[in-house]
Amino acid sequence: MEVLVLKCFLTVPILMFLILASMPLNVQSEANTTPQEPTCNADRVNWTMGLVYCDHRATEGYTLFSPLPGNTTYLIDHVGRFVHEWSSPGEHRPALSAYLLEDGSLLRTANIAQTSHGNFSGGGTAGKVERISWDGTLEWSWTYDSTDFISHHDIEPMPNGNILMIAWEDKTEEEAAQAGRNPALASDSPNGENNVWPDHIIEVQPVGSNDATIVWRWHAWDHLVQDYDPNKDNYGVVEEHPELLNINYVSSTGNQAGRADWMHCNGIDYNAMLDQIALSCRGMDEIYIIDHSTTTEEAAGHTGGNAGKGGDFLYRWGNPQVYKKGLSSNQQLFGQHDVQWIQSGHPNEGQLMVFNNGNGRSEAYSSVDIINPTIVDGAYELQANGTFGPNQPSWTWDIGTEMYASAISGAHALSNGHVLVTYGTSGTLYEVNENGNVVWTYINPVGNNGAFNQTESIPEGNRAGTTANQVFKATHYESNYAGFAQKDLTPGDYIESWNDLCPSQDAWYWDKNGDGCIDDTDGDGVLDPNDLCWEGEDSLDEDNDGIADPCDDFVDSDDDGIADFEDQCAGHDDNVDDDADGIVDGCDELIDNDSDGVSNALDKCDGHDDGEDSDNDGIPNGCDATPLPVLQEVVEEELQTLEDQNNASLSSSNEPAENQATTESENDAWSTLKLSGWLLVLLGLWGFIYASLQYRSNQQNRGPQHGLLIVDDVETEGKTYDALPPLVLPTIHHAPPLPQQGLPEGWTMEQWEHYGHQWIEIYGGQEQP
Repeated sequence: MEVLVLKCFLTVPILMFLILASMPLNVQSEANTTPQEPTCNADRVNWTMGLVYCDHRATEGYTLFSPLPGNTTYLIDHVGRFVHEWSSPGEHRPALSAYLLEDGSLLRTANIAQTSHGNFSGGGTAGKVERISWDGTLEWSWTYDSTDFISHHDIEPMPNGNILMIAWEDKTEEEAAQAGRNPALASDSPNGENNVWPDHIIEVQPVGSNDATIVWRWHAWDHLVQDYDPNKDNYGVVEEHPELLNINYVSSTGNQAGRADWMHCNGIDYNAMLDQIALSCRGMDEIYIIDHSTTTEEAAGHTGGNAGKGGDFLYRWGNPQVYKKGLSSNQQLFGQHDVQWIQSGHPNEGQLMVFNNGNGRSEAYSSVDIINPTIVDGAYELQANGTFGPNQPSWTWDIGTEMYASAISGAHALSNGHVLVTYGTSGTLYEVNENGNVVWTYINPVGNNGAFNQTESIPEGNRAGTTANQVFKATHYESNYAGFAQKDLTPGDYIESWNDLCPSQDAWYWDKNGDGCIDDTDGDGVLDPNDLCWEGEDSLDEDNDGIADPCDDFVDSDDDGIADFEDQCAGHDDNVDDDADGIVDGCDELIDNDSDGVSNALDKCDGHDDGEDSDNDGIPNGCDATPLPVLQEVVEEELQTLEDQNNASLSSSNEPAENQATTESENDAWSTLKLSGWLLVLLGLWGFIYASLQYRSNQQNRGPQHGLLIVDDVETEGKTYDALPPLVLPTIHHAPPLPQQGLPEGWTMEQWEHYGHQWIEIYGGQEQP
């Protein structure tokens, strides 16, 4: 049984050791695995267009944009490949926005300025809307153009299928004067012959293939205030009416002051939950929110609708100077574009986002700003100073003067917290994460004559500071967008012409430098898809742990548990220093445990000074039975006797010194005893567990066996007792005397002759208990 217990004791620790030893190997084997295909991988410093940068943080999905010089709208995937396009059946350039609808059709504005009827000549002129199916068929188009009005810039598709449109309307100089406009504010010509073009909004319901019904209107002209002439309409105290528009405010100076396109609204958005409309008006450097729940009649007045204010402004932000509640230092927006409510999923959902162009800033740069209006009981709250908050954006992003767009541009919030930024005047799109890092950069490769050739410089645009690939704004769509259902999204090549050096390779996700070939980033001769370590040579593995050294966080060539760069003695175990001199034995020229100046290998007397040999007999004193001359030894013995007597009389005072002299050896002995004790405890514990299990097994299989004494349900004097445990008993040939009560119940004489002695040892000859 002792052998079995010992085997049990040894087996479990051995198994535990094997398990622990295998764990590092498992971790190492997982470190070198075939790399996963990157989701986006580009850093193309020599490219002048297309996908010039992206990393793994870039959002998968699709981006829609319409180059202003052409009549085609493009859909690309997140690695810059062409996916789909829509061309205007009327061959109209965009004017300026386009949106992908949930049925896969494209809703776009169309520029018909060359054939329009009115005298409108402002930037962003449209006049027409087109809806084009996925396959390029014109499903519906409608023209909003006359001598009195024309649509421009932006539209907004609504959940009910209707469309919101921004438009100018023409007001004569006489009408402007009656409304309280200061005649000193000239229009587009010195004589003011181009009148004034306030903005209005219409909601249209498409009818058939080329008609529409206007179901709702809002006109800024119905919500004016002026303090110039008390005898004219709209007279009042401007600063007391933040809900109205000051007809005499102009943000530009010189040739731009008071021009006909006085408001220049350029962006519109709709919030179905609030049933409100957001409007960006560059000429005022402000954004506005109005109530859409009103009727057209209520929208023309100052009462009605969910907010009870008719068509008056519910909220405005960006430039309190317009309503005389601030100074230039309070201005926040500068020629902004593209106001949007941030959709659900984004950390700032429900807030407003705008591309802040920066026109008129002390330093010329553009930014993307997020604004969080204060809403109390469903109403936008005015601050104590009479302005609408907040005082600062809740989030802003810019790259300084590296991005300054004097016109167009936009920003679109993604559900994952990122923002798609359109730097419109340079045709550049950025995806920026919530920390402000650029994770994707794409430059529109399309100009007046179609796609450019990769690496050629994009020509300059017609206006200073612009290029010939301008984009009004881009929109991102997630892969699961309803408009993509059952549509062919198979990507093609890049839009631009480019030189593919490896046309037979499928290198889209492995071509960081843009040469068309699968990369070998670390130059080790192993292509990235098969590379175990992108940081260097896969074959370098000094410590043979299965992990290439450039990717190995712990290179330990001599397997001493200390990284090579910290190793005191390469090739040897840094933990071995027998003589405790601070020099690893593998690099120690003199290993001398007893510090006698003689190396261990040549030591005559280990643990003692070989140089001490009082009797000059060639044997160091520490190993010499008689280290002193005879006479000196006698003297030394007598002196020792006297010293022992003195020590006995002064034991109380000398005892601490003696203890101090023996502390080190006693501690060493005690440490050894403690270690031995713990080992014995563990050995005993395992032996006890094994014996218990063996006993339990015998109990379950007990019964009459050779050499065993088994007594079941022994009764004596009316008492019943549990059976004795199985005992291994020797055979006894001389029967002992019978107990006084005779043979134990159930026993035969033959059993007594063989086992009686054992019974007596157990029960002492008494009655069985």
